Amino acid sequence: MFTYIRRPRVPRAVLVRRLALSATCGAALAVAAIAPAHQQAAASAAPSAESLAQFAAGTDQGTAERGTAERGNTVSRAAERTAPPAVGQSAIPVREVTPAEPPAAPQPTAPAPTMAPAKAATPAKPKAPAQPALPVIPGLDIYQRENAQTIVDVGRAMGIDERGQIIAVATALQESRLYNLYVAVDHDSLGLFQQRPSTGWGTPAEITTPSYAARAFYNRLLDTTSDWGCLTCAAQRVQGSAFPDAYAAQEWLATTIVDAFYKN
Repeated sequence: MFTYIRRPRVPRAVLVRRLALSATCGAALAVAAIAPAHQQAAASAAPSAESLAQFAAGTDQGTAERGTAERGNTVSRAAERTAPPAVGQSAIPVREVTPAEPPAAPQPTAPAPTMAPAKAATPAKPKAPAQPALPVIPGLDIYQRENAQTIVDVGRAMGIDERGQIIAVATALQESRLYNLYVAVDHDSLGLFQQRPSTGWGTPAEITTPSYAARAFYNRLLDTTSDWGCLTCAAQRVQGSAFPDAYAAQEWLATTIVDAFYKN
């Protein structure tokens, strides 16, 4: 028959101290068991004095070599900076420039038109003095007035007075009615005064030129100045007409014509 024996109850504080002691003892046993292994590993990992000496020597040698190399590089760089440039080379570094594409060839252009040199200006000829307008004379057209003006102008130029001009105009009125005759009407008589080439008055071309015919008449009239008081006498001595009395009938109209040119 099982008999239950009741043990005395352990106080809580005692129990806690026991548990703490058990834990401390277990930790100490574990450390004691692990320590030899750690000591062996530390012994194997710890470098010997000889290896430390070799390491220190190698370290010093490497440091010296690196220092020497660095000093060499420093000297090389200094030499590069202070070395004179080679002949033909600039001391200033030249930046390499990519050559630009050559410019396109200019396109040929058409030559500009050349201007012809300007011609020297020709001096203008002096203009002849304007002729006064022909006076209006009843019974005479433009051709008759132009021929009458020529007779008067030639007489003025030759110094013939108005009386001599009246004799000349009266003679032309009787011979041609102040028209320039290019066709002979009596034998070979031509022009304003019916002058004949065959009797020495000039060529047909000269006689049919009003200014020439008037000058030829005046040249002969100057030989009869003593007869100018008689128009018929003076005209007849120059002309030698078969009808000498016909000239006196033109004296009044001839006087009117000459006066009109002097008044104009």
